[in-house]
Amino acid sequence: MDRKTINRRTAQEAIRFLDENRLDPTPSNYTFAYLYLTGANGWLRKTAEAAMEGGVRLAQKDVDEMLELAPGETGHGETIARLDGAQADLRHQMLSFSDITAAALRDASAFNRDLSENARRLVSQADLADLLAAMIERTADVERRLNETRQETERLRQDLDAARDDATRDALTNLPNRRAIDRQLQTLADRGAPLAVAFCDIDHFKAINDRFGHAVGDRVLQAVAETLAETMRPHVVGRFGGEEFVVLLPGVDADTAYALIEQAREAVSARRMRVRDTDEIIGCVTFSAGITVCNANPGEALRVADQLLYEAKSAGRNRSICRMRA
Repeated sequence: MDRKTINRRTAQEAIRFLDENRLDPTPSNYTFAYLYLTGANGWLRKTAEAAMEGGVRLAQKDVDEMLELAPGETGHGETIARLDGAQADLRHQMLSFSDITAAALRDASAFNRDLSENARRLVSQADLADLLAAMIERTADVERRLNETRQETERLRQDLDAARDDATRDALTNLPNRRAIDRQLQTLADRGAPLAVAFCDIDHFKAINDRFGHAVGDRVLQAVAETLAETMRPHVVGRFGGEEFVVLLPGVDADTAYALIEQAREAVSARRMRVRDTDEIIGCVTFSAGITVCNANPGEALRVADQLLYEAKSAGRNRSICRMRA
């Protein structure tokens, strides 16, 4: 596996780790995630695992403290250099593109000069034949270089598109991630139209992981994500972190949003899941939800929806609670 692939995979895992712990994707938090996931700092990994025991999410102050106290002889400089690897690859591609373009332009300019100079020196049919042959050869070379430039440009565009998509997609479920949801929520709120927001959290998910393992837990997450996306279409469903999903319903009032989320909740609970390898019954997987309507303040809407979600959990789970406005 080449360095570029390793960098991209590590970046995806780091972003997923930050999303699960509801940590902002800042450079220092990304560095923390990298050190934890790769085990480059054994003390930090051990300390973080102890802090997360029992499914506890890391707080920002925990991350800042661990980064500050982590032993310094763990190759921090090397870590930063490796984190910059993906950017270095991209910069190299851009420089290559620039070199190819510059060479093609130089050849085209030289061709024009040759054409002008030789045209003035034409004295015979033989001279014309030689000039035409040189022109054909030079034109073919310029065409080849321009074609290389076009191919390099297309490859660079695809890499940039892939990198942009990776940054806004959850690697496991392929849903928009927290960064994309935050951005879209703000955009929709700025329009001033009615906007319902729902937090949906899978019930007893830790018990599923503990009993069947994280691989099965991941497949449960994928199944719930798929069902939510299908039942809520055309509305936006994103993975906010861990077993928590967010649904954005623009132009929808609270009553309609509640009805739609209840429909999705029933669709998820109607699925009877089994372990793929052993055919062991997982049983009925459910989620709880908190729903509110955004009133020009996306952060407050998320806070209220999250509070209502935990009210639904406290009330017995597998239910939705809605409040009119946030």
